[in-house]
Amino acid sequence: MIFRWSIWGRHISKNIELLYYSVLSFKKQFGSNHQYIVYTDNANFVSKQLNACVDVRKFSSNGNSQFCIASKATWLKWCPSPRLDINQDEFYIDSDVFLLKYPKEVDLFLSNPKMKFAILDEFFGQPWQHGAMHKKATLKTPFVNAGFFIQKAGYNISGDLIKEFNWWRKNVKHNEQTHHDEQGSLAIALTKYLVNNELFILPKAKYMQISKTSNADIKNLDEVTLFHATYPTHPAFYRFKNVLNKILQEEVKKTKFENARQTHQKK
Repeated sequence: MIFRWSIWGRHISKNIELLYYSVLSFKKQFGSNHQYIVYTDNANFVSKQLNACVDVRKFSSNGNSQFCIASKATWLKWCPSPRLDINQDEFYIDSDVFLLKYPKEVDLFLSNPKMKFAILDEFFGQPWQHGAMHKKATLKTPFVNAGFFIQKAGYNISGDLIKEFNWWRKNVKHNEQTHHDEQGSLAIALTKYLVNNELFILPKAKYMQISKTSNADIKNLDEVTLFHATYPTHPAFYRFKNVLNKILQEEVKKTKFENARQTHQKK
């Protein structure tokens, strides 16, 4: 399996701690025998901050990746490519997404031969969640959250997403761009799979968005498998950081030890 994240620009200083916890939360449940990869424009700094717990890679600078563009929309998350290895199950994860327990629903998805892709449900579907792409969305376009997205081995969203990306570049003016354009593009790319019953939408009661406007009154995470502490200020991360600390105590100690050992070996 491949687990991948992206972080860049000003988001690094704001969200590096969240990214650290996110990576550790997935390693805690899935183990170390998988690929854990972070793409970034500042590999040296990010690598030091993450204490050797993940493979940190620099964004492509050769111009071969069309997604490596500066934009208000979050296209950089798909740099260098929406698919790294079609022969593996591949998870894309935002830095503010945290796994609290083993996700049994993911096993259900992976074991279902009909399903090709899995994604988070939106808290409450609204056109703005498709960004500027709402003008291309149809009544069948799902309201999904792109913070956690899985491509099953053998399947690849790249062609469909590139098609929507190219439409976006031609039809969305600079002053129309929004933070949600990439999410809207992914939702449109997934529409045909939803219609064909090939898209697994994770249950929002267990795979939960938490913010000032989403599940704001939740008291505990006892029944929650995964939570997305959504942008821009991620209050749910700080509110439930103590829960993550209890779950990840050993992982934090382990990564600090591994980092110290690597530092010692370099001397």
